[in-house]
Amino acid sequence: MALGVDRKNMIMVAVLLAGTLLAVLNQTLLSPALPAIMRDLAVDATTVQWLTSGYSLVEAVVIPLSAYLIGRFTTRQLFISAFSIFAVGSLAATLAPHFGVLLLGRVLQAVCTGMAMPMVFTVILLVFPREKRGTAMGVIGLIIGFAPAIGPSLAGLLVDSVGWRALFAITTTLSVVVIIVSVFVLRNYGDFKRTTFDAPSVACSTLGLVFLLYGLSTFASSDNLLITVGQIVVGLAFIGVYIRRQLTLPTPMLKVDILRTRKYAIAVLIIVIVQAALMGTGVITPLYIQGVRGYSATMSGVAMLPGAVIGAFMGLIAGRLFDRYGVRRVVIPGSIVALLGGVGLALLAIDSDFIFIMLAYTVLMMGLQFTMTPLNTWGVNALDNAVIQHAQGLSNTLNQVAASLGTAVLVSISALSPMVAPEASALEQSYLGDHMAFCTTFALMTVAVLIILFCVRDKVRATGVAAVGDEAKGGTAEGAELTDYAAGLDGVTIDATRDEELTGATQMRAKDAMTREPICVSEDATMREVIRTMATADTSGLPVVDAAGKLAGFISDGDVAAYLGKSEVSFFDTSMNLYRFADDEAMQQRLAGLLQLKASDIATKRVISVDENAPIDDVCHVLAERRIKKVPVVRDGQLVGTLSRRNIVRSIAEAIDRLDG
Repeated sequence: MALGVDRKNMIMVAVLLAGTLLAVLNQTLLSPALPAIMRDLAVDATTVQWLTSGYSLVEAVVIPLSAYLIGRFTTRQLFISAFSIFAVGSLAATLAPHFGVLLLGRVLQAVCTGMAMPMVFTVILLVFPREKRGTAMGVIGLIIGFAPAIGPSLAGLLVDSVGWRALFAITTTLSVVVIIVSVFVLRNYGDFKRTTFDAPSVACSTLGLVFLLYGLSTFASSDNLLITVGQIVVGLAFIGVYIRRQLTLPTPMLKVDILRTRKYAIAVLIIVIVQAALMGTGVITPLYIQGVRGYSATMSGVAMLPGAVIGAFMGLIAGRLFDRYGVRRVVIPGSIVALLGGVGLALLAIDSDFIFIMLAYTVLMMGLQFTMTPLNTWGVNALDNAVIQHAQGLSNTLNQVAASLGTAVLVSISALSPMVAPEASALEQSYLGDHMAFCTTFALMTVAVLIILFCVRDKVRATGVAAVGDEAKGGTAEGAELTDYAAGLDGVTIDATRDEELTGATQMRAKDAMTREPICVSEDATMREVIRTMATADTSGLPVVDAAGKLAGFISDGDVAAYLGKSEVSFFDTSMNLYRFADDEAMQQRLAGLLQLKASDIATKRVISVDENAPIDDVCHVLAERRIKKVPVVRDGQLVGTLSRRNIVRSIAEAIDRLDG
């Protein structure tokens, strides 16, 4: 229950992640086998590359349909059907007598990936509570990042020892195992709103993405740039028609209007830039290592392996930190680290040391992964749960476009070197081209860092909308401040440094009005104990202390409501007091999960507190400005009391009585 998910849902998540691992591993498994396939099936390099580029193209075409598929079929139906298609495709590829059958098998595998991956992301995001989504996305990022790191190495060993057909035989077997396990343990989750099937939308998205991605993937190697540019323009035109149609349909297949949500739009923009830099650099780096430095393909894999492995784990760490500290404190350091990695790549010389190359690439990957996971979670958390499947479909599609665009741009820039330095030797031209591409990576990361610095915040102002828990803390709907509960409240401690000339020697202090024996809870207390204590004390919030008695957090009825809150299954009165539960399995599971969490799991970590000698007028100011009812009172970080609006009014009333007397 550490992640707020019960055993049944954890089993379901494990099955979904197993399928995800297989699908992602399959994407990168084939690269080392391409030369052997060329020999066995008598095809050239231009033809065989369709096994990888065709896969990406088909996947990108299917992904926009994911929101429709998630609404049309149950979790079990969609997942089992997708991997049944995957198993058929893998078997066809294993037994392929000629290249056409092999390509068909890869197409079927890509259909599965396009169907299943957005659904897996959607379900996992909904299963985990918002305050644990960063960790959940970190786990997914670990799988997605780790699979490409081990895939090529594993595939190389199998191809050399058994043959390329063994790759597909293994994926066939594993997919059958995933299907069998799914039949017995996978259960349906979520009640997704159905979208209508709109044939013109499907045609526009398919034609648009085919033309756009094909044009981008062939841009650097095209013999006729006019035709290639024309394909890109036609693709963009179809996509424009598709977007316009989604905005006018009563029930769109893909809700592209979710990009009007500012947080989500900012997150998508940054991730697209980062994805373009990630994929483009992943293509240029081995070209530099092999073409300029003269190392073997194996050595280029060795140079990039630490970045892939460490970067994958960085995503998991970043997700955990996001759950605790919010987005800004995580993505700013992450993006700066990525920027330093871009600087390192831009500084690579024609004779750079192998270790320096490996370090520069590793630092870039660490920073990129440390940035992407929190940003993705931050953006999705800004959306209503009802549209998360649309967000995953849209994000995955844009990531595919970004990957193709980044690769096309960086490879095209690297190909400009003969025009820039026509008199240079072939080696110098190769180095210059790669150097210009690396400088472009640095430029992309600079843009991403600037957007993060100016646009990514843990909370925003909104008019006419109250955040969950604001009313419980004394706020009002009009002009309320939306609070990102993943980040908590900004830590503010009001001290006692005001000038005596302004306050007077007899100024009332916090200690004069506070409750001197505050009711509090230990950070190790269970939520069952916390809720009982809040109910017994008839209070809306409790300070959380550590073993030494120091203030470690604050937990309110708004935090409880935020954990349980789903508009379709729970109801709250205007003071955010929970007064009715919908009697369904999902709410019962969330309530059971809540009761077994510790107070520290959902408590706000960065607490607004006041020093015991703080002037009352300062305390009143922070209570009014922050729209809260109560603040802990501390002495050197130690909890010594609590001060509420009620305490202040009572103290003023007592002072009036003394004057009247």
